[in-house]
Amino acid sequence: MNCIICKSKLAKSRINHILDNMGRIVIIKNVPANVCGQCGEYYVDNDTAMRLEAIAQELLNNKAEILVLNYNELVA
Repeated sequence: MNCIICKSKLAKSRINHILDNMGRIVIIKNVPANVCGQCGEYYVDNDTAMRLEAIAQELLNNKAEILVLNYNELVA
């Protein structure tokens, strides 16, 4: 699989996914992704994207402004 932006090869890795929704920030650590070694762009598979969406929706109902979570602990 190649990067859409720079066409370099992607490698499996773990990233910190950062969401900013109207000034409320959610950081989800250790998310599995395919990462470009050249430009740093990352891509998550559909299952992971759906999980991230569900996690974000649940957390944005919280009144906290900054949340940091570990993906491994949320999906285990």
